[in-house]
Order: sequence, then structure tokens, then C-alpha cells
Amino acid sequence: MIEKVLLGGTFDVIHMGHNKLLEIALDIGGEVTVGLVSDEMLKEWKPEVKRPYEEREKALKDFLEPYDNWNIVSISDPYRKAVEGDYHTLVVSWETAERGEEINRRRLEEGKEPLNILVVGPVLADDFLPISSTRIRKGDIDVYGNRQTPVRIHTITGNPLKIKVVEDVMSDLFENVTISVGKPESISEQPTGDYIVPGAKLRAKLPEGFDYGVGIENGVVESKHGLFSIEYAAVTDIQGRTSIGHGPGFPIPRGWSDDLKDGVTLGDKIKVNFDEDVSAVDLLTDRRIGRKDCIRAALLTAMIPRMNGDLYTQKP
Repeated sequence: MIEKVLLGGTFDVIHMGHNKLLEIALDIGGEVTVGLVSDEMLKEWKPEVKRPYEEREKALKDFLEPYDNWNIVSISDPYRKAVEGDYHTLVVSWETAERGEEINRRRLEEGKEPLNILVVGPVLADDFLPISSTRIRKGDIDVYGNRQTPVRIHTITGNPLKIKVVEDVMSDLFENVTISVGKPESISEQPTGDYIVPGAKLRAKLPEGFDYGVGIENGVVESKHGLFSIEYAAVTDIQGRTSIGHGPGFPIPRGWSDDLKDGVTLGDKIKVNFDEDVSAVDLLTDRRIGRKDCIRAALLTAMIPRMNGDLYTQKP
């Protein structure tokens, strides 16, 4: 039996993400149908796309020319062709995975067999964000994913040490960055347990026009081995995906435990025991290890899931 495969798209600017999508479909399909969005559909669906159908079709044909198992059809509806057609597999991008689920729901309503849905993950640009036509049109990246503008980072904090760590880590990861700092609306109490990560996420709020929001939060976690101080980092991106990382937890001295449980903050304890405004880890290690090291570890671990495309194949 010939495997009949369907995929569709605007194909405004054919980039590395499109290459991956098309090549996977061509590899698995004995007969591949590529649905190309019509100009009429674009007017309502993606009015920002200005390239006419003929130009987009030519670029698509140029890419497909080395293969011999494809055909291109014009589509004016995101569902009809897949719902009504005689296909076996629907290839979708990570961005359109939900549309594949809706197509199968409609097929079942019409008494048709559901399609095999193959979700293709993104190709990441060198800023660890998915390559997309939107970002290419905006001028942030080229078709190969090379960053063309500074990576825009926003963080909410009143702590100069946190700002410095964000600048250092992001400058190590990206060739060109700009850092913007927002002030927290209020000074919150030191969080504990399950409240630490939400605090970091709140500080990672991403305003319009930025690529990444970074939030750093320190908290005290209780375990069977005692109390531990841990730095957490949250990183939110323009796609609405958030990754979390934390640094190495270090044990709080037993003599501090009761006070901390009674609401005395770690900062209060440090000031009682030390003349300068330093962190607990500075104090406990006689400055051999600083809070900067713990924050850096937290932010780096938060960035690790962004160095491959798995983050985007999961539901946010």
C-alpha cells in the first residue's frame, strides 16, 4: 500500500524548519501532498504575509524539485482537505499539533478513519528559539537561524547581583544581548517550599518586544535532612514556554532552623551574624563560594532544556 501523506502551510519564506518538515514527509510518504495556503485564505488568516501564491509556489517547487513523490495543491481552509481526503498520515509542525487533533476529531464525526499524526519539532536558531517565518520577516534571524539583532532579555529584580549574573550568563550563551531591568512591585517575604518556583516565574514576566524573561528567586526547602537554601531560575520566552532550573542546595545551620520556621528571614539571620550585606553561602563558606555561583548554576540549568527542541513539543 502506498503511504499517502499530507502536510500544509503558508511557506512564505522557506527556512530550515520547513526543510525538516518537508524532508520528513518525503522520507515516509510514497505519495506526498503539500497544501499551499491560497492568497484568499491569507487575507484573513495571515494578512502580514505579502508574497503572492505564485511566488510561494515557485519557491516550494524549487525545493521539492529533486524529489519525485510530491504534488502541490491550493488550500483555502485549514481543515477541509485533511478531513475529506484519502490520506494515511498528517505531518504537522509543533505549532500546529492541535490542528491535527481537531482534524481527526472531525474525521471521526464524519465516520472516517483518523490519520496518523506525526508532530515535527522545531529547528532552533542560534538564540535557542524556533526558526519561523515571522521572526525572519521581523529581521531577528535569517533563514538559517543566524541571529541578526541583539537577544533582548528582561528581568525583574532590585538586586544588582542578580542583574550581573543574568548579564554574564546570557553574554556567555549569546554573541550579542541587551538587558532590561524591571523593578519588583513590592518586596516579598522569602518564599519557602512550593512558593519558590511561582516567585521565580513571576519575576520572569515577559513584556512585549523581548525574547526572554528571566526570574531569580531564593527560598528555603525543608527535607528529612533539614532545611536547605536553593536558588531557582525561571526563563520564559516569546513562545510562552517556561523552563526552570535550580542551583545546588546547601544546608542551613541547625541553630537557624527554628527562627526561620518562625518567620525570621535568611537575610535577618545573616545581618545578625555578619556586619556586611552578604549571602548565607558567603557566610557559611567564608566567601569561598558566593551567592553569584549559586545563581549562575540555577540560570544555566534553566537554559539547558532550551538547547534542543523538546521544550516546544510539549504542551505549555
